[in-house]
Amino acid sequence: MIQVDSAQNEAERLVLQLIRAMETGDLPETVKAICTDDFTWENSGLNTINGQGELFEHMAKGGFANEIPILKTMTHFSAELLNMASNGDVVFTERVDHHWDESGRDLMTPYICGVAEVRDGKISAFRDFYDVACYQQTPTDVQPGFELKEFREAQARGEC
Repeated sequence: MIQVDSAQNEAERLVLQLIRAMETGDLPETVKAICTDDFTWENSGLNTINGQGELFEHMAKGGFANEIPILKTMTHFSAELLNMASNGDVVFTERVDHHWDESGRDLMTPYICGVAEVRDGKISAFRDFYDVACYQQTPTDVQPGFELKEFREAQARGEC
């Protein structure tokens, strides 16, 4: 789980807020608050999303699950931040993203190098680079003792 308070500066804090919003399900509200209107989002092997309007339209139509079939049963997301560095308004993250289903299987686990750009105090670009072989990944077994409700509660408490 992303800990926003681990940021060393404002640009890093914004990037961690965006990733954290993917974990909590607050992505639309967070994008509106901390991203520029012309914000771009790029993922390896997928079309670039240009602007908040296009992002929200993409989400309304089913999001990345339409392009990556393994995500059709995804119910929640979590990320492990391995490293982060920044130079002015450019932030690099090394992380592992987890795409979970309701039963506790990790559907897709890409190791990511992310690059974000901040302009005038808002995120203007978010690019994730990874091996697209993860789109064909075999999901993990169900994690022993996994309960979605308990996971959500632990997320809310900042425990995972």
